Amino acid sequence: MMDTRQLAYFVQVAKDNSFTVAARKLHLSQPALSKMIKKLEEELGVQLFDRSEHKMALTDAGEKLFEEGQKLLLEMDSITEAIQDTKNLRTGNVSVGIPPVIGTSYFPPLIANFRQEYPGINLSIIENGAVTVYEMVEKGYVDLGLVILPELSDRIEYIPVTEDEVVLIVHNDHPLAKKEKVVFEDLKDETFALLNETFLLHHHVIKACREAGFEPNVYFKSSQWDFLTELVCLNQGVSILPRPILARFNSKNIRQIPIEHPEMKWRIAIILKKNRYISFAAKKFIEYVKENIK
Repeated sequence: MMDTRQLAYFVQVAKDNSFTVAARKLHLSQPALSKMIKKLEEELGVQLFDRSEHKMALTDAGEKLFEEGQKLLLEMDSITEAIQDTKNLRTGNVSVGIPPVIGTSYFPPLIANFRQEYPGINLSIIENGAVTVYEMVEKGYVDLGLVILPELSDRIEYIPVTEDEVVLIVHNDHPLAKKEKVVFEDLKDETFALLNETFLLHHHVIKACREAGFEPNVYFKSSQWDFLTELVCLNQGVSILPRPILARFNSKNIRQIPIEHPEMKWRIAIILKKNRYISFAAKKFIEYVKENIK
């Protein structure tokens, strides 16, 4: 009968698509690992790997076991973590995916204060664009994420945290600098410097431009908001960024202009995978974020 160790070994081989790499990670010899997988195939009465080609591949049965096995191992981890929570209150681990734009705006002091209040909780922050953070949460690579809405999925649970504005930034000498507010139709002939495709804001801006009847002229994309702001300071196009991060950029050469559009809001939410166990550490972090981000 298959046990969790056999399943874990199989999943590792399938992930790495290599017995050699998986054996090294599992601290086993390759022959020993191959023997265990062969025994698992015999017990299940199916072939899990197609070894007939030069490149190893999963069979249909292997694909199914890989898919269901990952879920089962995650559930086992959740059960173990739940039991540990009952033994070790105020301790634990929590991993959080955060886009750099959100991290820059709020997180350095928040993380420092959280660690001071909960010294027994190990906090791991992984910075990535919001699109990647969604994938990490859905696949169980991180416990939770903080992202900009909307990007709705029936596999994700959303906890609203705070809301602010997304604004157009232009150089003081730009003709639009005289406006009190703009609509996307006003930006038809502009040259944009935008956050790249790993950020949901990029997709929101492109969509809004197309809805306004034009394809935006995006001459520069970056993951660094401060670089984009520097370009605008040099009068090299316009950009659209969340207002809170601009408070960190003190320049008299640019002007922030509100945008009239329903999606140009910066709505931050905590996201979690539905039906996944939420550890004590994760619960405390969620509570702390909700109380301290305004």
